[in-house]
Amino acid sequence: MLETSLEIPRQYITEVREPRVFRVLNDDGSPGEAYEVGYKPAESELLNAHRWMVLGRVLDKLALLYHRMGKVKSTYGPHEGHEAADAGTALALKPDDWIAPYYRNLTLLIARGVPLEVIWAKFFAKMGDPDKGRNLTIEWGGFKKWRFLSIGAPIGHQYIYAAGFAYALKYMKREEVVAAYMGDGGTSTNGFHAGLNFAGVYRVPATFFVYNNQYAISVPVARQTAVGRLAVKAVAYGMEGVSADGMDLLAVVKTAKWAVEKARRREPVLVEYVTYRFGPHTTADDPLTRYREPREAEEWRRRDPVSLLERFLTWSGIYKDGEIKSVWEEAEQAVKEAAKAAEAQPDVPIDEAVKDVYSFVPRTLREWLEDL
Repeated sequence: MLETSLEIPRQYITEVREPRVFRVLNDDGSPGEAYEVGYKPAESELLNAHRWMVLGRVLDKLALLYHRMGKVKSTYGPHEGHEAADAGTALALKPDDWIAPYYRNLTLLIARGVPLEVIWAKFFAKMGDPDKGRNLTIEWGGFKKWRFLSIGAPIGHQYIYAAGFAYALKYMKREEVVAAYMGDGGTSTNGFHAGLNFAGVYRVPATFFVYNNQYAISVPVARQTAVGRLAVKAVAYGMEGVSADGMDLLAVVKTAKWAVEKARRREPVLVEYVTYRFGPHTTADDPLTRYREPREAEEWRRRDPVSLLERFLTWSGIYKDGEIKSVWEEAEQAVKEAAKAAEAQPDVPIDEAVKDVYSFVPRTLREWLEDL
């Protein structure tokens, strides 16, 4: 009997071409060839982005300190390393655009105009908190004024309601887009797949940003997916995907501008920003002794997003000697003054815990409140 081959010819088999990571800045801050590609942010935009990033870094460090002092009222998730991704995507959005956030978007709040005192009031559960003490510290549920949609603790769900909200905008013939954010761990959830599938089928005005910071709590990306680049997952949903260096503000701005403008034309896009989480997943985590080597973080520090942008701003002559130091000093003062003002606010009354759950306060919740 003749042997038959079990092989299928290559032309009948799907192939995935993994993209290169788009990068603009060299480690010394000088621009590479990609500097001439796509959108070039104005000097004023670069200065705004740097200020947002510095404020985000200072606020993040103080929030960690205040959490250890017991002043920040619930688990806190540090965002050091994500500043460029937040600031760069913010530059690509218009004031009327909507954001479906995830819990590590601290600099994005600042860039969208949320006052520092309001953020601190959220952290301290004071009356200035738009959420009135509800939700975790890093869940922005009541920030509609700044065009933030709500967020809950389960990861991945925001892609579902981002796609639905974008569909509603399209149905009403509105011009806004939705920018949805997620960490790499979220790509292993049902929400990621359901949201992208819906967006691809109905061509909604949404851009989907994934912050690939290398770890979902303690699980590295290689244990979550067999692909090297998360952006290739866009292909399965009939949309384009791009990978960019999330530590490089210029790379973020260029890719985000491209993606957001495609979304305005009803062409949803998936953008992967390759970045690093320098701190723990949350204040309940211990990365240095549990799941990663200290030298790994040291390697990534060479492209710390704030320092990398400062090297470019110095290289390009936008900043002169001493000006960067002044930005940091002003940020320290602003963040500390805002914390002091927020701390002086009244605490959220305990009966706020039972309001806005139903259209009335039922007997069971009244009894629970009395016991509490």
